[in-house]
Amino acid sequence: MHGNVLNKSRCGRPHKLSYRKSRAIVRKVKKNPKISAPKLADQIATASGKKVHPETVRKILLSGGYNGRVFRRKPFISSVNQQKRLDFASAHVDKDLDFWKTVVSPMRANSTCLI
Repeated sequence: MHGNVLNKSRCGRPHKLSYRKSRAIVRKVKKNPKISAPKLADQIATASGKKVHPETVRKILLSGGYNGRVFRRKPFISSVNQQKRLDFASAHVDKDLDFWKTVVSPMRANSTCLI
């Protein structure tokens, strides 16, 4: 029968969330990267009334380019070390490029020379 607008039967299970809701989840994580998948699943359940498993949220985030990595903690810089860095920078601000070529950087100090 041609010309009807009814939905035809499809193979496979339909998605629990629409594409629009999936994009909304990715936007929420973009605003707050530290939010967990169970908290997002609870927010979806309260907002739309659909109960979603946290693993479903993780799969949506994985397809959106996010993964479950933990942020790397930056080392604490004490006020004494901050002052030493500032003193070094102000003392060497006018040095030319030839001076900086002779300075041994931490990258060069850690590598071994095989010559």
